[in-house]
Amino acid sequence: MPLLELKQLSVTQAGKVLWQDLSFSLEAGERLGISAPSGTGKTTLGRVLAQWQAPSSGQILFNQQPLTMKGYCPIQLVPQHPDKCFNPFRSTGDSVRDAWSPDNSWLEKLRIKPEWLTRRPNELSGGELARIALLRALDPRTQILIADEVTAQLDAQIQAEIWKVLIDESQRRPLSFIIFSHNKALLEKVSTKVWWVDQEKSSSIFSNLNVSIR
Repeated sequence: MPLLELKQLSVTQAGKVLWQDLSFSLEAGERLGISAPSGTGKTTLGRVLAQWQAPSSGQILFNQQPLTMKGYCPIQLVPQHPDKCFNPFRSTGDSVRDAWSPDNSWLEKLRIKPEWLTRRPNELSGGELARIALLRALDPRTQILIADEVTAQLDAQIQAEIWKVLIDESQRRPLSFIIFSHNKALLEKVSTKVWWVDQEKSSSIFSNLNVSIR
């Protein structure tokens, strides 16, 4: 039974049709990579799946049921620009604790310095904020994490370390991922399958062998 199903989903924004009659499914623990040109609507699709905005038509089913608007959403989005998902007037630590209270082992795994959590978003770099946004989204109640270019601002070594943590967590829970990235090598490395989308939305899905990040 799929964890997530999209049925004939359409998304229109500012008068432009971004997605039309989109259907796919995601299993528990599966990591779907999506590569598409800029302007295709990847970020908007992520927002729709995480209930940040409504689709124009179609259905999003989670465990075969429509997502409820009440309580914690089990589909969490870490956006490409993480500053947009933090209250600029509060510390990042307060924002994390609104969701859950991770212990220090999580800070170590995600290479987060404790003092970052005492600062406001504008006092941190994009890469630092991205890791804190990931920390918040890894709330134990999360079952699907949408990662939109989430490690693009990190150097190669830290990027590899973060993805190893995420893949380990994906296999442990299990936790499913939808990964948006222009980095095709990264998608082939961390995804269980990749969807290559061209500008006209003509696409194909194929399975990849997993390659462990060391």
